[in-house]
Order: sequence, then C-alpha cells, then structure tokens
Amino acid sequence: MRALAVLLTFAAGALSGADLATSKALQPLPVDLKPLPNEKTKLPWHMVNLWWTFPETPDFESLEIDLTISDDVDPSKLNLYIAPIGLGQLNGTNFYGGIQTNIGGNPVSDASPQGAYHKGKGAIFSRWGNKDLDTSFVRPAVNGLTEAAGYEGDFASGRRPFPWKAGAYTYAIRKLTYEKDPDGKEWTWVGAFLTEHATRQTVFISALKFPGRTLKFWGRHSAFIEIYGGKKVVIADLPKLEVRLGMPRINGQAVEVQKLQVNYPKNQGPASPAIMSTELAQGGKEVVCKLHNEILTREKWYFPLIPVTPGDPPAPAK
Repeated sequence: MRALAVLLTFAAGALSGADLATSKALQPLPVDLKPLPNEKTKLPWHMVNLWWTFPETPDFESLEIDLTISDDVDPSKLNLYIAPIGLGQLNGTNFYGGIQTNIGGNPVSDASPQGAYHKGKGAIFSRWGNKDLDTSFVRPAVNGLTEAAGYEGDFASGRRPFPWKAGAYTYAIRKLTYEKDPDGKEWTWVGAFLTEHATRQTVFISALKFPGRTLKFWGRHSAFIEIYGGKKVVIADLPKLEVRLGMPRINGQAVEVQKLQVNYPKNQGPASPAIMSTELAQGGKEVVCKLHNEILTREKWYFPLIPVTPGDPPAPAK
C-alpha cells in the first residue's frame, strides 16, 4: 500500500508544463543540485506512471483495463506491483487496484488457508477516506483478505490470493449494489474482478463501499508499475519482463483519449532509477513497458505518448 499523499503526487506530476510553471510548490530542484535516482534510492520505485486525460463520466458503471505480462515473476525474489488502476476517483474518493507478487492482508474466515498474514501473489483493491474507515467498508471474497489502517493514509482494502503468471488479463471494477445507512446516507458497493484470458476464469477480488448512489468518474486515469519494499533489489539481477497495458474502457466503451503522458518520478514522489522504458505499441492500442537490468540514460523524464509531440521519443534511449 502507498500513502494517499504519494498518490496525489502522481497527479501533480501529470500536470502540463504550463501548470507546473505556475505552481512553486511543484517545481523540482535544479537537476544539478540533486543526484539521479540509483540502486540506493529508497523503495518504493515507481518505474513508470501513466496518465490519461479524457471526459468525465457522470453515471459510472464499469472500468476495464487489459494487461499482458510477458514472463512469470518469482514472489520470493521481487515485490512487484502492476497497477492498471494507479489512481482513480469516484465521487471524489480515491482508489487503486492491480496485482502484486506479495499482497499481504488478514484472512476473513476459517475458509482462508493463508494463516495470520498472507504472503504470495494476488490482486488488490483499495480506497482512501477518513478515520471512520474500517473493514465494514470491505466485502471480501470467501477466501479473501482485508486490511484497514491509517499508517499510509486512512484506507480500507480487500485482497484475494491468485497465482497470476505470464499471460493476458483484464482488471475491472463494476458498480454493484446500493444501500442507505441508518443515518440516511447513500452508499454504492463497487466490485473488483480479474479475468484470465487463457482460461476465461473471472475471480472476484473484493468490493468497496463508496459514497453516493450515482457515481461520477473523474476525467483522468492513472496506471503504474512499482517495485515496493521488503526485499533488496539488485538491478543487474532484475528479471526479463514486458508489461502491456491497454486503453481504459468505461461503461463498456473505449474512452476518448485527449492526452496520454509518461512520467518517470525523479525529484518528487517515489523516485525510481531509470530501469523501465515505455512506448506506444503499433496501432496505438497498448502501452508497452519494458523492465531493464541496467540503468538507462534518459533525456526526458516526462513526455506525451498521445498526442505525439515532435522531439519526444517513444522511449528513452540507452
């Protein structure tokens, strides 16, 4: 889990150059005053943040993102988080979700075979709020896991063990049921699902409660790929890996993408060594993210993929 303050830093990183120029709080230190991220940089490493801009959705029903993973990842060697939803917002409430090599979380019933605290692959769906958040905001799967705490912002989270591997998947959230609490406040439950294309198996990850009966999805979307703490990272030993992320679909329809931007955190937020390259796949339907076991040389740490701007390469040169 990452703190809400860190997630909102990603949003700041996706502002236009003009917006950054007018915000003193967001201006980075001059490059020559701060060293580039390296192998000793504190985890987590956000190897890439992607930001889409598109029209708001006033009556939200579903969001789907396709992802393809080239190779298996050993959870005993690397703590990896692939977040097709790096930061979303429903009725002003922030959330994220994806798959991790080690999800953590506490069992919710005797049906869970995971023990006191789970270690291993799975999927996650989390939202933020205030100190009133607890596990009553989570409806986990029968063999699911939950966590609600305030050590990284006030969050409630549902997780489900799932042995994901190389292959194609769809991560989706869908509007489920509505309820009104004893105080008359309206709430909507939103469920997260992971579909494995090879087997056509869809698993329910968890559901979270959001305020309101009609849900408005903001006019942006984020995805990220992260190495998080808990294991020492040796860049030369990183595995071969390519992750492809598809374009968001909202309410079953492809969104009208106005902008798609790449942000490699360097001077703010969860900075990462330059170990991932990013480009738009032929046809423009996927973003291809490649993990490298050496530090690349970047000329630009922030650039658009859509629309294409002359002089902005699709991936940093080595």
